[in-house]
Amino acid sequence: MNWWKLYLVLLTVLALFFPARGIFIIFYSLAIIYWGAGRLLKYALDRLEVTRSAQRTRLFPGDVGEISLTFRNRTLIPVAWLSGYEHLPVALEAGRAKRWVISLGPVASTAASYSVTGSQRGVYTVGPLDISAGEPLGLYQFSRTIKTAHDIVVYPRIYPLPELGLPSKLPYGNVQTKQPIFPDPARIIGVRGYQAGDSRQSIHWKLSARTGQLQVKLFQHTVAVDTVLFLNLNEADYPVQELYTASELAIEASASLASHLIRAGEPVGLISNANLVRELAAEAALAESSLAQGPGGQETLEEPISAGPTIRLLPRKGTPQLMQILEALAAAECRGGAPFPQLLVDEARNLAWGTTLLVVTPVDSAALIDNVMALLPLGYQVLVFVVGRKVVHPQLLYRSSQRNLQLFHIVRRSSGELEIG
Repeated sequence: MNWWKLYLVLLTVLALFFPARGIFIIFYSLAIIYWGAGRLLKYALDRLEVTRSAQRTRLFPGDVGEISLTFRNRTLIPVAWLSGYEHLPVALEAGRAKRWVISLGPVASTAASYSVTGSQRGVYTVGPLDISAGEPLGLYQFSRTIKTAHDIVVYPRIYPLPELGLPSKLPYGNVQTKQPIFPDPARIIGVRGYQAGDSRQSIHWKLSARTGQLQVKLFQHTVAVDTVLFLNLNEADYPVQELYTASELAIEASASLASHLIRAGEPVGLISNANLVRELAAEAALAESSLAQGPGGQETLEEPISAGPTIRLLPRKGTPQLMQILEALAAAECRGGAPFPQLLVDEARNLAWGTTLLVVTPVDSAALIDNVMALLPLGYQVLVFVVGRKVVHPQLLYRSSQRNLQLFHIVRRSSGELEIG
């Protein structure tokens, strides 16, 4: 840029002592380029619009997703080159920045994209976006930071039923009842002769045609029950040396159980004392609006303190419920939370009779087992999955599937797969 100043000074001297038309033309042309190019480039950069194709990218471990951005030049000034880069979290792509260079014509738009691999479970936010622009002669270069963010949600790993080692007779679904007021039309246990008052829908027409007499289907009387996952992510219950590995194992086991049951058509819910990652771009405005003026005029962020669960998803069926559970598990972290044994009792008593409780915890403590025993007379079925190294109550292992309380020990093999003992 200093050479341009020297050229303009020399041309000024020449124009003063040698009044030639060509010198004036060159002088004014260079002066316009020197002083005008920078202002025009900055004007175009300040009015540049950047939009993202989506607010959030959802990935399973190992999946590759594409993040796309659209740059729109709303002025008549062309941008010779425009570079941009975004820094990714260390857990994704080892924190390497994604860079690209494009050019924009007058009133034009161009798209740029980059790929990201879901290498580790979690909720991540990329942004803001840093961009730089310049003109062909290299006289000026301007930079700008655009406040645009994008969420990347990496779901926990889901293990199929054989890999997870789930018992083949996992007690879930309908349970039989002695009260003949809940006939299940999908479960026929026999037939009998027609009696006055029998419903036409219960008549076995094919058998009646063969026997020549009206026959009525006999149904098993059942009650449809729900399944609720209770996930313990209270940091105090995990050994320090196993905090990360055991908590990840608990989250993956919960995701696998939820996926298996929902795909089997069962209603599943999730209750946990986990700490949730709140660094979502969609929630940024809400977090800023919650800033309150503290003492002395300082801004403080007020966070509600609750002894209850941070995740409470009521039992529902279908893929949308599964994705909601997986999204909650993706944002879950192991931090100090509500005492799990008391949380289990408080929340279970609000559930329907006969609900199956799948308890995923690092330790089967005496307090937890005592509270579980107190729930059994109320009609609940409880399966406890221990993800820690040691089982405190080994006598509860390998119990019959007909028992209302069963205990399983989940361990990770050297290959990374899960195994239930």
